Amino acid sequence: MNDASQESRVSAKSEGTLGSFSDTLNTFIWNAIIERATDVHLHCVDNGVRVLYRVDGIVHPKVLLAPTSGKKLLNQLKSAAGLNAVRTFAPLEGQLSWEDGDTKRDIRVTLTPVGERESAHLRILSLPTDEWNMSKLGFSTQDQDKVSETIHSQNGLVLITGGTGSGKTTTMYSLASLMDISVTTTYSIEDPVEFKLPYAQQIEVDERHGLTMHEGLRTILRMDPDLIMIGEIRDPDSAIVAARAALSGKLVLATIHAQDAPGAVDSLHYLGVPYHIIGSSLRLVIAQNLVRRVCPYCAESRLPDQQERALFERFGVATPEHLQEATGCVECSSYGYQGRSGIFEVMAVDKELRALVSSGVHHHELTQCLRQQGVQTLAHDGLQKAAAGVTSIDELLRVCEFAPAGDAAPALLGSV
Repeated sequence: MNDASQESRVSAKSEGTLGSFSDTLNTFIWNAIIERATDVHLHCVDNGVRVLYRVDGIVHPKVLLAPTSGKKLLNQLKSAAGLNAVRTFAPLEGQLSWEDGDTKRDIRVTLTPVGERESAHLRILSLPTDEWNMSKLGFSTQDQDKVSETIHSQNGLVLITGGTGSGKTTTMYSLASLMDISVTTTYSIEDPVEFKLPYAQQIEVDERHGLTMHEGLRTILRMDPDLIMIGEIRDPDSAIVAARAALSGKLVLATIHAQDAPGAVDSLHYLGVPYHIIGSSLRLVIAQNLVRRVCPYCAESRLPDQQERALFERFGVATPEHLQEATGCVECSSYGYQGRSGIFEVMAVDKELRALVSSGVHHHELTQCLRQQGVQTLAHDGLQKAAAGVTSIDELLRVCEFAPAGDAAPALLGSV
């Protein structure tokens, strides 16, 4: 079945559901929340508007609306977000609050012109069920201890790294919650502010009015902060100010883009921070990605095959008697998965690593040192979660690219 016919079938089914609601926009948001979507996309195509949900990181086409229905939905969205209903000739951003009984969400709305029409994106923001409970993120007990010890030292630079959508912001907020921020001065500079953190003074980047990431960070340093949170280090000025703030005795939590923990050191150096300052200021690096959890209601057990047994053996993980496989049921909207768990590589910077980083050590040598210290890779952590039945091997192979057999130091080469 091709995409067009498949979407037509879904559309017919969904339109029957829509008939029981008076508000099309309300229906789509409600359906998205029921399916645990984090994003809703409205894409203009030749024969209408495609509605897609992103659930646990995966995009699922849901409905193909006729052009008139799609235009009506976009107009409702503009009105709800306080935007001009006239067709936009430049990108627009707005926000709306949606609630139904006890269910409340803040939704960030972005519209952009596409040819003679418009497309839209809705980011559905909500606090995690357990708010910022670090133990629910997927850290091992050993890694939790490393993180907790560093945070409670209350000084130095802590980097959370990973690709877009890998859960870095959630981890950063969870780390901050390990401190009693009701009795500290906590400031953040973010673009945009994703969630409200109690007691924190959260500043949102507003470049149109001169409030850049760097300027916001410089201002925060004049506000007598104990804890500084940086939504993303992405320019040389911010990188240098963050490192020097950590050197001055502040605790700085920041996200940065890199594929693994040693890569975070490279990223900071590429932004102009000298190696000796990185070595002196850096206390901890958390590299992470997300894997989907198999649905507990419909997961099926099976025996590991020969290749899977070899993979567990190569990474030094005990081969489980059974593996969990995703199937799909009503509880998980037939996706086979419910929620996600982090996989982590946690690098605590001790004296040995500090000396290596300060000397400008090569990425490969720093990686070898971590393996000798027993720091596990993202892939290793992922295999442990597959062995524990948290995720499936198929999901792990989707997220991780494993080094070929025979490599001296098995490692995660890349991720999606």
